[in-house]
Amino acid sequence: MKATVVIEKVTCPTCKKRLFDKEEGTIGFTREKCRVCKTVWRIDLKNSRFTKIN
Repeated sequence: MKATVVIEKVTCPTCKKRLFDKEEGTIGFTREKCRVCKTVWRIDLKNSRFTKIN
């Protein structure tokens, strides 16, 4: 029997468009650039904290 994987949508805090999907329990940091508003974010995946880079 397989465990259910919970997928969470991560959205841009500026324009609210989807940046990417992540699995529940993901930890670490990533940098993502929003395709719509072009803002670059450093994202803490564990706490869902966004830091604007540019």
